[in-house]
Amino acid sequence: MIYVKLAIFLPLFSALLSAVFALRDNKKTLNLLSSILVAIAALASLELFKEIIIDKGFYDIQLLEWIRVGDFSVDWGIKLDQLSVTMIVVVNLVSAIVHFYSLGYMSDQKRVNRFMSYLSLFTFFMLVLVTSSNLIQLFVGWEGVGLCSYLLIGYWYKKESANVAAFKAFIVNRVGDFAFLIGLMGIYILFGSFYFDDILPNVLAHKDTTFSIFNFQVNYIDFICVMLFIGCMGKSAQLGLHVWLPDAMEGPTPVSALIHAATMVTAGIFLVVRCSALFELSEIALQMMTIIGALTCIFAATIAITQNDIKKVIAYSTCSQLGYMFFACGVSAYAAGMFHLVTHAFFKALLFLCAGNIIVAAAHEQDLRKMGGLWKKIPATYLLVWIGSLAIAGIPPFSGYFSKDMILEVAYMADSKYGLFAFILGLTAAFLTSFYSWRLLYLVFHGESKVKHFHKVPQIMTMPLYILALGAIFVGYYGYNFFHVVSENSEYWGDTITVMAEPNILALAHDIPPLIKYLPLIISLLGIIFATIFYKYK
Repeated sequence: MIYVKLAIFLPLFSALLSAVFALRDNKKTLNLLSSILVAIAALASLELFKEIIIDKGFYDIQLLEWIRVGDFSVDWGIKLDQLSVTMIVVVNLVSAIVHFYSLGYMSDQKRVNRFMSYLSLFTFFMLVLVTSSNLIQLFVGWEGVGLCSYLLIGYWYKKESANVAAFKAFIVNRVGDFAFLIGLMGIYILFGSFYFDDILPNVLAHKDTTFSIFNFQVNYIDFICVMLFIGCMGKSAQLGLHVWLPDAMEGPTPVSALIHAATMVTAGIFLVVRCSALFELSEIALQMMTIIGALTCIFAATIAITQNDIKKVIAYSTCSQLGYMFFACGVSAYAAGMFHLVTHAFFKALLFLCAGNIIVAAAHEQDLRKMGGLWKKIPATYLLVWIGSLAIAGIPPFSGYFSKDMILEVAYMADSKYGLFAFILGLTAAFLTSFYSWRLLYLVFHGESKVKHFHKVPQIMTMPLYILALGAIFVGYYGYNFFHVVSENSEYWGDTITVMAEPNILALAHDIPPLIKYLPLIISLLGIIFATIFYKYK
């Protein structure tokens, strides 16, 4: 029980500590203490991972009585199973690294305590979201990460562009949240409860329940799932509700890393996987998810190759990678989607924090066209960008190879026009991903240097990145078997993921033709070759 409290509530204590003592003189000590507290939460998360995954434990804790209105009641509880503990480890580990990185990146800021407080609070609300035992509590975490993203994106509130970006993120997410609320209302009307333990085991009993709108009969579960997915589209920046994410780059770079790698944008994927038993009964919602995920994947990758702002290139790559995760869920390969979420957290946080190093080294210049020749100045960052780029491009043995290629394989084996559509677009996006990744690498590190004023990058901004680099190298290889990604009855995920289709789509991936299996790798290598021709030897 002590590890549960440490893993979830230490980030909240860290946020309160930074806020209450913000006016004290020893701010550096306070910021270091705040980072250490989040690091302890990360270590506690690893112990919970051992208890639940290795020792087959489980926590379902009622912390307090929360809402009582007549016969209606909702308690504040903690549900720790394989799905939630996987998210806790990712969130706390990436957050701890971002906290320590921020000690260097934000060292010249006057009110860094406010930043650290927001960062810790952001982490806490994401933990609330992923450990919720009911949908009302999850919605509190959902709105909490939205509020914190607003505060962090607009951290430099004297910049008009930062204020506009923060407001835009807040408003666009409210569109998705409105649909989410409608979905929650539908769930309560249909099931009479907001608790996952009351809803998910009983979905089959309500499979054919309908209601009437203007004399049209609408299936309840179809309606609920579509509303929930629209909510996820807003939070996870899918096509149509993606417009806030690139502008979110107005915030400090550590914020970008946390939003894009471990918090906020992964919330939509988590919700879909948590409610997989519901989505499995809605063919319309799954088809919609597959189409929009695939379109987002190719759309964002196409835009990324045209961007000149280093952070916006990586931001659009996040949209694209989230598209992969969604169309994996759309073809009922939830385990593959979650696996890519985990691997993506490491290489995306790595790339964003490397971008922060580059920006500091180039005297806060973010335009790729005004860089060049930096590999001699920051060789460690150059190596780390190579690792992150190889991972996101899906080059073996780096982590993206195992997770992204698995998604493309299951899309091909889905035996539907929607799966084939996603496979073709995902394959094209794989080429573009390699192309824009190496375009960035060559423009920043190779060629003639256009950086007028070079600044030294502090060690505190480089050392934490090696942990992410290890994840980008090894998590895919070891996680592929540990997560039982291709197991028809996954021991890792247990009953947290429900797949009703027979045979399980992941089991079919064993029988994929060799040409299709290696085609994504060939396409990715072609992307690297074309980028090399156009940007290194032009």
